[in-house]
This record gives sequence, C-alpha cells and structure tokens, in this order.
Amino acid sequence: MAITNILATSAEIRVHLSDEALIACELKRVWGKSTVARKARFEFEAGERAGAMDALARWIATAPARRSIVWIVGPAEAQYFVLPWSPAYADRILRDAYARERFEQLYAKDASLSKFCFTEQSAGKDQMVSCISNELHAELVAHAELAGCEIAGIKPSISMVLDRFRDVLETEQGTLCVVDGDRQALVRHNRRRVEHIVVKPRNEMSTQLAARHGVTRFFSNAPAPEPTANAAAKLNLLTRRGYVAAQDAAYSFALCGPL
Repeated sequence: MAITNILATSAEIRVHLSDEALIACELKRVWGKSTVARKARFEFEAGERAGAMDALARWIATAPARRSIVWIVGPAEAQYFVLPWSPAYADRILRDAYARERFEQLYAKDASLSKFCFTEQSAGKDQMVSCISNELHAELVAHAELAGCEIAGIKPSISMVLDRFRDVLETEQGTLCVVDGDRQALVRHNRRRVEHIVVKPRNEMSTQLAARHGVTRFFSNAPAPEPTANAAAKLNLLTRRGYVAAQDAAYSFALCGPL
C-alpha cells in the first residue's frame, strides 16, 4: 500500500496549446497504467494568452508535488517542412545547418529566431521538422518553472498524431488531415515516409484533392466530424481510464500520446 501511495504522488500534465485555448489534462500513473485525473480548458482571445497561462499555473498548483509537463503545440504557433534524407545528415551539425537554410527559404524568416525539432532519424527516411519561435519556447519553459514542473517535452500536434497512429498510417499511402482549431495540416505520406506538409485554414476543404493520393484520414479535437470524412476515415482514441471519446474530444490532442 505504501508503494502504491508513493507512485500515485506523481503526475504528468499535458497541455495542448491551440489557437484559442490551453487544453490541459492531468495524468496519474500507477503500476504502468495512466489514468486521466483532471481535465480543464482555459480560453483566451488573440494576443491575450497571459491570463490563461496564469489560470493554468493555478490549476497545476493543486497537482501532486512531483509533476512534469508536456506542451503540445498546434499549427497556429508552429511551422513544418520535410527534410529529404541524406547520408551526410548523420552529421547533426550539417543537418541542422541545412534545415535552417531550408526554413529561411520557405518562410523568409531568420532561422536563429526559432527552435527546431526533428523526428527520429533513420537511413532512407525523410525527417519532418517543426519550428516554434524562441519567444514561445522561452514562455513555455518559464511557465513550467513557475508551475513547479519538469519539462518532459515540447511537441508539435502533428507529430503526436503520427506517432499515436503509426500502426495504421505506416501500412498506407495517402494523406493525414490534422484539424487543430481553425487550421488544418495536410500531411502526405507513403507509409513511413512523410513526403509533404501544408497548413491551410480549416474552411479550405482541400482534402478532396488530397484524397487522390490514396487513403485520407482525419484527426480532430472537434466533436463533430469533418464534412468530407466518413466514420472509417476518422482516427479516434480508445475510451478508457478517465477519457470518454464521445464526450472529451476537445482533449484528444493532449491525450494522443499516453492513451
């Protein structure tokens, strides 16, 4: 009993940073099983996230003293591109230099003002690169320190979905449409290989064109299905341990990894 109590005193806070809200879940892990202990949503207007961050910190303060945080950043705050595989990129310095050059070509921004995150590197496999501003990175790190949390990761929502549904997506060629707030990211892939990523406003239903490239699948935190999606095309998390898919769709990105 004493061992169980010790294990139950730790928690992982997972926060999805969307375009209009901080969507948070507290997970407790006992004997290798994660349970959703609490869920909360902190809304904000454009440019006024500070108040929601303060409210989140107060909410986290009631969690167990031993706690970590994972930030899940949506396409409202992140940029993405694909880095073609090259044997030369075994040299991480060369890979990083090329990625920064490519970022500046695509986005006409100074790469030194952004933090870069790469998917796992393996021979013959292109890498997806996601970028957030140094300013946002500093904000998330400072908030974690204020809330007494160890940072367990800052991850793009697209990568979370790709990793969670790897068993399905790596058997197919097609397009994954990740709907996150008012934007949608279209990820064209050929089994394990991510070929192209484009982010568009959600109301531009370009997924009909994407469907010509093979199987089209959707993942969204909206309770209603996308107009072009059928039931078989929608990727859903399983209902278990404190999460009810039919009721808690808004929290799906925050729970995409552990459940």
